[in-house]
Amino acid sequence: MITTAPHFVSLVDQLANVRRWNRDRRWGLPESEFAAIDLAEASHASALVVDVLAVYLPPKAERKMDGVQWTCSELWDVASQRQPNAWCWDERKDGPKRVRLLDGIGHRPGVRRVTLDLAANWNRRKGVRPIDVRGRRSASAEILAAAAHFPDWVRSMNGDSVPFVCLAGYQVSLPTYEVWRHILCLSWSHFNRRINLSDNWADYYQDRFASPVLVGAPVNAVPLPG
Repeated sequence: MITTAPHFVSLVDQLANVRRWNRDRRWGLPESEFAAIDLAEASHASALVVDVLAVYLPPKAERKMDGVQWTCSELWDVASQRQPNAWCWDERKDGPKRVRLLDGIGHRPGVRRVTLDLAANWNRRKGVRPIDVRGRRSASAEILAAAAHFPDWVRSMNGDSVPFVCLAGYQVSLPTYEVWRHILCLSWSHFNRRINLSDNWADYYQDRFASPVLVGAPVNAVPLPG
């Protein structure tokens, strides 16, 4: 049961964040991306359904990263810098980070307003396997954008009243484990006040983690054939 309402900043403040990050981190997103965004606030029935300005970056040739990997890396960097401590799954493995999107989810560079249900697919009693609920509406970079915009939301996570989250729209491959069997998971440790971006098996039951989804039409869905 959700008993805590974390602080979510307005869309106007989020736009200021993205403009600043775009400038300071040299993302190269054009002004037209910002001018087209609808900033009208909307109300939602649940405390953990929220509007987010999500960022999707182009490839980074000099780092040999495609747009999906570059977006994941950059948004995690921003989110982690807004917390006192951070730990990333990539710190304990050798080789390049390998992240890709689930089949059916595309990647189109730009800035888009999305609505996220941050408590979707959460069952505190029985648990839920991400592999059973993931699909074209599963969130990925959108969750990292939320963590960057809303540091208070991250610190409110406890797995009980506010769930930790699986980024079920991502697939992860580790050099010493099964290829693409893993997903990324975002959590907060109250013991050492640390944000964690970890990996886990997609077919493990999670009773403290939600698997957030995009509410409404997925903005980056790959068109269905026919």
